[in-house]
Amino acid sequence: MGATAVREEAEAGETTFAVLGPLEARRNGSLVPLGPFKQRVLLSLLLCHANRIVPVDQLSTAAWSEEPPRTALKNVQVYVSALRKNVLGTANRDRLTYRPPGYQLRLGPQHLDILDYETLARRGRQYLRDREITKAAGLLHEALTLWRGDPLPDMAQVPLISDELSRLHSERMSVYEDWAEAELILGHHAHIIDSLEENVRSHPLRERLRSTQMIALFRCGRQSEALAQYEDMRQTLARDLGLQPSPVLERLYRAILAGAPSLDSPSSGGPQHLGATLAGGPRRGGAAVLRPRSSTGNSQDVIAHLSQLPRDLADFTGRRETVQDVLDVFRARRHSPPVVISGPAGTGKTALAVHAAHLLRERFPDGQLFVRLRTAGGRERSVPDVLAEILRTCGFDGDPPRRAGERVAACRAWLAERSILLILDEASTTAQIRPLLPGTGDNGVLITGRRRLSALESAHHVALEGFTPGEGVELLRRTAGTERVDADSAAALSVVATCGNLPLAVRIAGARLAASRHVPLPLFADRLADEHSLLDELSVDDLSMRACAATYERDLGPDLWASLRRLGALPTGEFSVDDLAALIGSDARFAAGVADKLVEAHVVTAESRPSPVYLIADWLRLYARERLEREESATQRTAVERRLREARARTRSGPATDSRA
Repeated sequence: MGATAVREEAEAGETTFAVLGPLEARRNGSLVPLGPFKQRVLLSLLLCHANRIVPVDQLSTAAWSEEPPRTALKNVQVYVSALRKNVLGTANRDRLTYRPPGYQLRLGPQHLDILDYETLARRGRQYLRDREITKAAGLLHEALTLWRGDPLPDMAQVPLISDELSRLHSERMSVYEDWAEAELILGHHAHIIDSLEENVRSHPLRERLRSTQMIALFRCGRQSEALAQYEDMRQTLARDLGLQPSPVLERLYRAILAGAPSLDSPSSGGPQHLGATLAGGPRRGGAAVLRPRSSTGNSQDVIAHLSQLPRDLADFTGRRETVQDVLDVFRARRHSPPVVISGPAGTGKTALAVHAAHLLRERFPDGQLFVRLRTAGGRERSVPDVLAEILRTCGFDGDPPRRAGERVAACRAWLAERSILLILDEASTTAQIRPLLPGTGDNGVLITGRRRLSALESAHHVALEGFTPGEGVELLRRTAGTERVDADSAAALSVVATCGNLPLAVRIAGARLAASRHVPLPLFADRLADEHSLLDELSVDDLSMRACAATYERDLGPDLWASLRRLGALPTGEFSVDDLAALIGSDARFAAGVADKLVEAHVVTAESRPSPVYLIADWLRLYARERLEREESATQRTAVERRLREARARTRSGPATDSRA
């Protein structure tokens, strides 16, 4: 439906919004005043993320690009109240609600032009897939007519909103390209020549747009102009990005140069034939299919795309709901948000990301890039170094640009024309990730890391924890042998429990059992239960829980690592804030802050009882004990243990304390 129809269908008294141009709100056909600039900023961000929860801290960041004032939270509440009362009005005020950790503005396509646009584009693309080209062209054109100019032009410099505007621009061009290709199929090449020329001038690096223009020119008898467009594209890519045209565009150039008959007339067979015209062969799921001739004269399909995924684990176990959650995010719509998989060391974050990426290969037909954000020695890689690797993978011609900003621009320009899944493994901070995110294009980003990266805007977060006992036993069956594990399920459950249900620890235990066929499962379970041998047993070849524990020292920094090391003095894995205060020699307030940091870094977990209780895995506690004995004197250790005994004696003689106030 068009913009007018949207307003006509809205119920009397309801407010409708438009963002595909200057920000507008209308009620009963009249413009609604939108209030001061910061209030319009909040409204714009809520509209760009309609029907999704926008955290309060993101609203504050958008409204105050500099450091938010101390009253930012109160000011946001005031602006939201004004939006409900003055902009949404009585009929709509309940559409803007607080849902932790932020606000959600619930609207339908009849209330917001961008939702109407997305609905029309989605239906048009479905008609393309169904080869109903006339209907597709009509709906795609109707979607494009909803645009009144640049979206939210006065918000172009606002943090968080500017990224969304870039996505909208890219999405509009993608829909335009779908429409133009549909018009080519219908034989309307002469009617779209002027429109194509105008859009190519505005977007000179979009190869798909240029391909459509070249075919339209050729069909209008303007072969030399079509060839000139290729040469202009080649020079622009070389000058601005140091890249060559894609093989797809090069094959089209050669076909035009040869006057290939397949380019002469439109197809009645639908978009699959058009894909063959544009790419030099049919398209399968968006990936170009080349058809080289074999020596026998038979044609062979060779799907040309870039894939750098590590192998998927043949014995990948469990995580069904989590994997499905990741798949749903990327399959639900184009331009999916980044997915952050976080959790403690050894929970299988990378394995999950790689497994999901293999299942998403058809969704991202141009390839999958796997980028490690740490060196082999565990050091964090610099952003310019990572960008240079991505550019080399892209086939960048020559040395990458020296400035980091230019490298970011080159990477984003290359990704904008493709559908790539980018896996960023072992991220440390949000600042490290932001420059690596694609700016536009139908790309996906999977991020793994120990920290949650809560400040990453609009990200979908997946918190990974240990296995369930059933999943742990299943992995043990796959690694140690089904018959052996099934013969003594109680011992198998004991092994998994001693491993803390941690996937890496269970995998190591299974590998040890597989290498020691003569060791009965109950005997191995007893060895693991012995604190003196646990870490030795959980080590095989290059897999070791000691190595896993050592990564915490690298990531935590000296002060927090010193606190973790003192946890080695605990007799069991459970402790309170007062226990931690005794171990590190501080007051309870400071110890509570340390405990929170250890929880955030996935070193310990917290349970809410009458007062908070913290838990550290046995394998990590025992590693901390080894380091404590090696790095602190006997006198220091004795003093630590004495303070812990005295603190626990005081707790037993009176109520437990947790002085966080």
